[in-house]
Amino acid sequence: MAIKLRTRLLLSFFSIIVLFLITVTVTTIMNQRIGGLNDQIFDSQKRMEVIQRLNLFARTANDNGAHYLLAPDHLMGSFKSRFDETVKFVDLELSDLKKMTKDPDSLKQIEQFSTLWSQNIKYKTTLMDKKAAGQAVTAQEKYTKDSFDPIAFSLLSFMKDEQAKIETFKSDISSMNERVKLVNYSLVSIAILLSVGIAFLLSRYLINRTRKLIQSAGAVAEGNLQVESLKFKGKDELTELAAAFNVMTDSLRTVIGSAESVSLQVAASSAQLQASAEQTSQATSHIATVMQEITEGTDNQSSQVAQNLDTITNLSEKVHHIASNGQAVLQTVNHTSTTAMQGKEDLIKVIHQIRTIESSNGKLSEVIADLEQQAIQIGKATQLIMDISTQTNLLALNAGIEAARAGEQGRGFSVVAQEVRKLAEQSRVSADQIRSLITGIQNEASMAAAEMEQGTLEVQKGIELIEVAGQSFEGIMELIRQVEHDVQGVTESTADIMTDTESVVSGFSLISQIATENSSGTQSVAASTEEQLASMEEISASSSALADSADELKTLIGKFRI
Repeated sequence: MAIKLRTRLLLSFFSIIVLFLITVTVTTIMNQRIGGLNDQIFDSQKRMEVIQRLNLFARTANDNGAHYLLAPDHLMGSFKSRFDETVKFVDLELSDLKKMTKDPDSLKQIEQFSTLWSQNIKYKTTLMDKKAAGQAVTAQEKYTKDSFDPIAFSLLSFMKDEQAKIETFKSDISSMNERVKLVNYSLVSIAILLSVGIAFLLSRYLINRTRKLIQSAGAVAEGNLQVESLKFKGKDELTELAAAFNVMTDSLRTVIGSAESVSLQVAASSAQLQASAEQTSQATSHIATVMQEITEGTDNQSSQVAQNLDTITNLSEKVHHIASNGQAVLQTVNHTSTTAMQGKEDLIKVIHQIRTIESSNGKLSEVIADLEQQAIQIGKATQLIMDISTQTNLLALNAGIEAARAGEQGRGFSVVAQEVRKLAEQSRVSADQIRSLITGIQNEASMAAAEMEQGTLEVQKGIELIEVAGQSFEGIMELIRQVEHDVQGVTESTADIMTDTESVVSGFSLISQIATENSSGTQSVAASTEEQLASMEEISASSSALADSADELKTLIGKFRI
């Protein structure tokens, strides 16, 4: 059956208290018996005093009777009154003796004395009446000796019996005292051995489990999540704490593993995004170069048309050149369109990947929040241990006070109480250390949460920049379609010039106009291309910042061994 730690302590104290109560009860019963024997001794002593007075009064009455028989007539009245008075005293003492005697044998002796005394008084009264009548008393000597000897012997026998009872009672009291000492010594020894055994077993139980908890918590605090699970038997508070610690370690291991996986995905995605941005930048730079070349060509063409209207003879070669350049421009525009479309698709993939990273960061933040809540629950369990230690300390203090009141008999119990107080203080210190470790874990979790939040903000910024880049790509696509349309027009115009050489002059005017339009269009495309190049550089910088954040997260996670 599982026993709580508090129940173990209470059972230990209860066992010691029960043993102490047994000692007190046995001692009280023995003392009551000794008190009863003392009462019997006191009663016997009182009876002996009464017997001694009874003997004195009986002898005095016997002497007064003898003096009455020997006295002259003028003194007989005095001795007669003394005789009667002492006889009354004897009767009173005899009545008191009967009241305080309950033993059948003693009552039988009293009745025997009463019978002898009545016979003696009757006999003495007969002689005294005879003398008072003037008759001679011839048996005086027999009267004064033989008649009182049985009475004296009866009283002496009664006194000897009472003295023997007193000696027996004293012997019983002495034997009872020895048994009380033996019982007290035995029970106190058992209490001491039981207290030492309980203290040893309980302290070893607490120290071993607390030491394992401290070692595991220290390893986790140093970042080692490969510690073995704590397996405590039972269902007490330390077992529950170990189970909670195992759950916390498993949760930390899962969280750190997930964070590591997410950080690797973020690093890979940021590297891919940076590479795509660099490729897009290179393509955009190439488009800008081509557009610059086209702009320069169209400018030169316009200048040549304005300056060399008289060189129509070379128009065929120029037309061929323009056709070649137009075809090259068309191919370049087609390639640029394909590259821009691929860049747009890559941006969509990047946005999706960053959205995935943002979702993973949110899940990781929730896991870290759960970790903080579990750490709070561990803190509450630690506070409960500290409360139990405080209550145990108070109980030990009260037990020490009661032991001090008990005096010499409670000294061993006082030592046990002091050891329990030390054990409670050690438990409180250990719980305080555990709470400090949990506080450190909470701080680390808070830092990780802050880092994840910062990473989320960076991801959101990257999404915004990529969305801006997507809009720029849309502008580029529109400009490319316009350039493609313009180049197609140049190509068609060149074909018309080549097929219709007779309308060279009118065609030349059209070429001049188209060249001017191409110059304006290519300048717009060049400006848009420069803007796209700047956007790609910003995307590349954001990707680099995201990679740095991922590296920092990997560094934090690297502190843990899972």
